[in-house]
Amino acid sequence: MSDQIIIKKRKGEYIEQEGKVINVQLNSSGQTILNLKKEIAKITKIKPIRQWLTTEDKQRVFENNELPLNLSGIQNGQTLVVKDLGPQMLWGAVFYIEYLGPILMFFMLYKLGNQENYTFMQKTAYWMVILHFIKRILETKFVHVFSRNSMPLKRAFINCLHYWIFCGFFIGIELFYLRSFSKLQSWKYIFVGFFGLFEFLNLMCHIRLSSFRKKPELKQSDGNYIAQNKQRQIPFGWGFGAVSSANYFWETMAWVSFSLFTCSYAAIAFTIFSFGQMLIWAKQKHKRYIKEFGDRYPRNRKAMVPYII
Repeated sequence: MSDQIIIKKRKGEYIEQEGKVINVQLNSSGQTILNLKKEIAKITKIKPIRQWLTTEDKQRVFENNELPLNLSGIQNGQTLVVKDLGPQMLWGAVFYIEYLGPILMFFMLYKLGNQENYTFMQKTAYWMVILHFIKRILETKFVHVFSRNSMPLKRAFINCLHYWIFCGFFIGIELFYLRSFSKLQSWKYIFVGFFGLFEFLNLMCHIRLSSFRKKPELKQSDGNYIAQNKQRQIPFGWGFGAVSSANYFWETMAWVSFSLFTCSYAAIAFTIFSFGQMLIWAKQKHKRYIKEFGDRYPRNRKAMVPYII
């Protein structure tokens, strides 16, 4: 015999008075939140990717689509509220599009420029950017585990603008069209080595973080269930002993190295802007770590920059 759930819509803080009843099997381990959202879509016309599903009091959010219904805590006759998040894009798709942009921009600008007059620095800078974003694409495919399924389409557009235009176009147009570059002093090529080192350290940080989320889901009970993409531990090694977001720190240092190597004004601006955004995320993550792990979390760690911030 199936269970009944009442579904209401939320618009802002307003919840419609009349709900609609759907039938589900709440005791089934084979049915998930995604199955529930598909049933909700039939009566609300809101696609599962756009649904923000909560209890009436917002105390529980059902965003993990893989959560089995028998572990969800949802009760027969309970009222759930669904909100339309608007147009969304899958996180993985966003990353692929973001990172493909600078590769295409650099390739196009490089090939359309006067290749015969390129200095060794310009040629090296071209491959530094191409390999950086190829690395990011491979990390998206084989390393990253996303804590959320989708991103608002508007935010995805802003992210693409950041990488396609501010990185790919502005840096590329300056390096291959707007400025002429003389031969660099040989000692400056040490920044290429630093760039490679920081890229490696950044990769190792990503591998360390993703390893926490590639363990089997914890399904002992409703209260203890932790989805695979939500599992966190206190990270150590590869710079995490000094900062909570070592991956952001090494990412910034890689772009600092690139900026010093090329002396590109656009690269400097991109580095500063990216650092500012990553610092905001790092501070948020730092607070989350302290709140979640309490006294177990090392108090001497900073958010992103060792000994400073």
